[in-house]
Amino acid sequence: MTVPRTAPGASRAAAASRALTARAWPLAAAVAVVFVLLQFTAGGQWSLYPDSYRYARSAEQFAGQSREQAHREALDAFCRTRADAARATADLAPLDGAPLPTGTMSAADCVARWADAPDITTADPRYQAIFSSRPGYPLLAAPFVGAFGVADGMRTLGLLTAAGCSLLVVGLLRSAGLTPPAALCGQLVFLATPLARWSLQALSEGLVTLCVLGAVWAAVLLTGRRPWTGAPLLVVALGVCAVTRYSTALVLAGLLAAAAVACWAGSRLRHHGTTLLAGLAALGAVATGAAMSALALPSSATTLQDTFTRHFASPDVADPWGRLIDLDVRYWAHWIGEQATMPVYVVPTLLAGWALARHGRGLGWFAAATALVGVVQVAAHPLVQEADRLGVLMWVPTVLGLPLLLERARHRAGGADSAADDHPAHALPALRVGGAAAVDQDAHLGKV
Repeated sequence: MTVPRTAPGASRAAAASRALTARAWPLAAAVAVVFVLLQFTAGGQWSLYPDSYRYARSAEQFAGQSREQAHREALDAFCRTRADAARATADLAPLDGAPLPTGTMSAADCVARWADAPDITTADPRYQAIFSSRPGYPLLAAPFVGAFGVADGMRTLGLLTAAGCSLLVVGLLRSAGLTPPAALCGQLVFLATPLARWSLQALSEGLVTLCVLGAVWAAVLLTGRRPWTGAPLLVVALGVCAVTRYSTALVLAGLLAAAAVACWAGSRLRHHGTTLLAGLAALGAVATGAAMSALALPSSATTLQDTFTRHFASPDVADPWGRLIDLDVRYWAHWIGEQATMPVYVVPTLLAGWALARHGRGLGWFAAATALVGVVQVAAHPLVQEADRLGVLMWVPTVLGLPLLLERARHRAGGADSAADDHPAHALPALRVGGAAAVDQDAHLGKV
């Protein structure tokens, strides 16, 4: 029998792929370390936000400080980092000795302004309840704040969170059947998007992103017939998200349940793992909603009044939902015009969406679900100055989809020989969402 010859180029590609497979996690860790080290070039650009002050105050209280001491230490860190950021901006002016930008102040003036105030925004109990009902991030930050101080502790946590999220992307994509080069590509895309930038900040976005990626990974495992790892991961991810930002957990759980139903509708994903995913996600949504009601947590009605009264500084408005619809119409018209002028979000998302539509095991449905969570969050608070942060999950499809384009290019160039060596031994046959038949993993990836 004649044994077909392998082209030298394909053999070299296969050897390189095998070497990269063995070093995938060390390389991913190295990428994360380099990213963390690069953040120290930011200098005074990193600073605390007003919300960061409240999270820091809560973290100090969880660490055992009194409310007064927690206020002083959180305020000092807030004022100092804001003043440093303002000075860094002033240093970019063409004239020596340029004043601080309009609307900013020195650290001393900042501390003097709010030293005796109960809060830097408002003491209204409705506003305070919005933050006290979300203890997840302050609880996580408490040991870091206790060990390194407010500013350094929260910055250290942000660095670890962003790096951890990038590694989670690698694991998620590997479990979805992608090769190490594609998984590392996903990590790099994550670090290049606003997802990483907001994960670095002293805000709850990083922990929420970690939970969302964990939930998507769990969904991939469950639809890949790995319930013993997928189910616990999903429960933990949704549970931590609920105590961090319950409104996000509620929407995420509901949309993941819908995505699971969409996967189940495709006959090749109609198995117990997908059913378990739908059931657990739906149960998570119901449990979150029930907890919100039982604990009388601030609802959308409260946050809408906060939005339209400038943090309860003005009397409550009579028709907050009507105002929200009107503001949404204006905001999304602005967003469309902005993207038409500079489509930095639309173009990569469309490319990623095309790739995800061709990938199996429901990854496209789960990516779409997370993106919709971002859309819902922006639609609930359509404020131009907040949209980049609130809608950051809209970038998840780009992170999960663009690596598939690399996968397609590699398999076109290297052929099926290298593809066979790239996949982990536990990888299951991939399924085209809504497709008519299951195909072998290697053959499928040759078509992605």
